[in-house]
Amino acid sequence: MQKFAFDEYLACQKNLVDADLKKFFSQKNALFDIMYYSVDGGKRIRPILAIAGYEACGGSDTGAIMPIACGLELIHTYSLIHDDLPAMDNDDFRRGKASAHRKFNEATAILSGDALFAYAFELFSSGNDYAPEKLEVIRVVSEAVGPQGVVHGQMLDICDMEQQPKVLRSIHLNKTAKFLAVAIKVGAIMAGASRTVIEKLHGAGICLGMLFQYTDDILDVVGDKNALGKTPGKDEASGKLTAPAVYGLEGARFRAQRYADRAKVQFRELGNEFEFFCQMTDFVLNRSF
Repeated sequence: MQKFAFDEYLACQKNLVDADLKKFFSQKNALFDIMYYSVDGGKRIRPILAIAGYEACGGSDTGAIMPIACGLELIHTYSLIHDDLPAMDNDDFRRGKASAHRKFNEATAILSGDALFAYAFELFSSGNDYAPEKLEVIRVVSEAVGPQGVVHGQMLDICDMEQQPKVLRSIHLNKTAKFLAVAIKVGAIMAGASRTVIEKLHGAGICLGMLFQYTDDILDVVGDKNALGKTPGKDEASGKLTAPAVYGLEGARFRAQRYADRAKVQFRELGNEFEFFCQMTDFVLNRSF
């Protein structure tokens, strides 16, 4: 896949995801408007990974994968809302605008995040077809975002931990990598891929997810607020355990490159159909936002 085709694919899939998200929030009540405030914006990386995983594994029914992809974005948004709260990172800026607790109030932000998390599983389970696949999706996503995944990572992130590589890896793995990897995995599950392919994709996705968090840590040091859509420098100011804090900026960049190389080797072992993920790896490695 050439660079221009990759960029076009990202833009096309983002537009499709944005359009479907609008549909899922088009009726309902005032709470849905509050929820959509936080959903609106963002790169849509996790939904796009799910769609790409689905297509690379032979899936062709857009109606089957889009609710799954959108559900992942709702869970991601819920995690951002809670991450920004005064009790957590206390960030006033997200996706280029006021974070939810600043736009509304803290209680409303918490409830909107709770509602997004629950609504995601409504989307995952919608419709009467693909029941076995959807059950598996619900199982693996729950595992990736719950007490053995994102929430565990967030808990480690707020604890006063020693600045050791082993601790850092555990935070990165649980807070970010497992969720990014499961986004690819659910696409493969919905496409009916073999267990071998699903697990190999998941392993490569872990490397991609570790890379994503490394670049996030790096951008907190060198990134621009307007490009990032959030406040840089917060991690260092709060004394958080990050890759630059443990390894230094150049050491973090070196290890980011190593995760990128590892991810691309594993994606390429799966065949030419998965070349998109190598392009995505380069995109994540070189991103400025």
